[in-house]
Amino acid sequence: MAAAVPSTTLQRLAQLSCKLFDNLYNPTNARTGNKVLRGRLLGPVLTSYYPQKLLHFRDVKAAYPDLGLVDLEEKERLDEIARRKRRGKGTPKKGDLRVMQKIWCEDYTD
Repeated sequence: MAAAVPSTTLQRLAQLSCKLFDNLYNPTNARTGNKVLRGRLLGPVLTSYYPQKLLHFRDVKAAYPDLGLVDLEEKERLDEIARRKRRGKGTPKKGDLRVMQKIWCEDYTD
């Protein structure tokens, strides 16, 4: 039978092997975080999670106010709000909610 190899020789062999293959020598098996540190960096992945900002008309309008640009969609939206308000279909004023709740409670609690 072959003679047993001394543990010091095995440790020295493991140390040389780690040095040769560029691994971390850790004889006590202590937690070092080396696995996490060797992983790929997450910075580029995290920064590319959200899409790039789109260029909106309001940004161009704010950048060049002297051009007098008009956003037709926004103008149409504001005109529609004004038309609805003239017909009495606009948004209620702040505080009217309490009045409406009081009226509703009086109507349905009797």
